[in-house]
Amino acid sequence: MRLEFTVPGKASPSGSKKAFLHPKTKKIVVMDTAKGKDSWQARVSAFAAMARPGLQISDSQFMGPVAMEVKFHFQRPKSHFRTGRNSGLLKDTASHHHTGKPDLTKLIRCTEDAMTGVLFRDDSQVVHRLATKVWSENDQVEIVVVWLAKP
Repeated sequence: MRLEFTVPGKASPSGSKKAFLHPKTKKIVVMDTAKGKDSWQARVSAFAAMARPGLQISDSQFMGPVAMEVKFHFQRPKSHFRTGRNSGLLKDTASHHHTGKPDLTKLIRCTEDAMTGVLFRDDSQVVHRLATKVWSENDQVEIVVVWLAKP
């Protein structure tokens, strides 16, 4: 089985983990430092659920190995474009590849975690992954999930 869907909006990465001692309970608390992570994950979960109408995560087919392809699209900043009558043209110095932040690994982790419990039971089921980060006209993420075999 194969599902393809697009999630509009700017992808958010998972952050680094920070641990501290809670002053009242004296227990160690671990927090994720990412801003916007929760709203991004809610958006991914909602679009993933819409992509699988009529299917239930409790079905046995969701227990097997999964392959995933994720393409993160980021809108180019204005600094990549020329000005004046050539404002629609890229500068010669504009990078072809999106090599800046956010980190691709953290983007994958955040997006994959959002699909856990929606398209697969656990992200450990993902046995193959292809991920890219590209410049685009719009912020969005294209996702393809393929179930490789029944358990």
